[in-house]
Amino acid sequence: MTSSYRPQRTLPREPQFMHGTPGTIYILQNDGLRQGLYKIGATRRSGVSKAMELNRDHQELIPGVYECVFELHTKDCGQALDDILKQFQQQRRGKKNQEFYELNLDDAAEKIANIIATINRQGIMRQQQATLSMMRHLEPDVIAEKQAQEFSPPPAGLFRKAFDWVAS
Repeated sequence: MTSSYRPQRTLPREPQFMHGTPGTIYILQNDGLRQGLYKIGATRRSGVSKAMELNRDHQELIPGVYECVFELHTKDCGQALDDILKQFQQQRRGKKNQEFYELNLDDAAEKIANIIATINRQGIMRQQQATLSMMRHLEPDVIAEKQAQEFSPPPAGLFRKAFDWVAS
């Protein structure tokens, strides 16, 4: 007798570590859970679309409806999520794969905004340093191009007379 086991198809999960990838850090609230318990995560889309995805996932064992209560875009959502989860590790509740935290929403939003601002500033500084580095490599080419643009007229003689005639 053969088994006809077919695993049910689930929605694709966002990669947990998206270092270097721009994205959104979100906080979701579920009305089926106790007050003050929130899900924190990262996505390349929006927090609202992540909440809608979780609400459509029928294999999700948590009853209730998810609602996005906070989201903020960052230049590196993998690094931001790592830093945020370290910040809130003492408030973590639930199973290992579920990122639920018992938090005061206003305090958590402020801490997350500060972490994201720091990461975005670091990203801008890295980008500026890379641009400066490229400019240093391009400087000899830029100088040669400027010299080529600063065309000097030919010396006196027959060629000079032809040049003046064409230029006028």
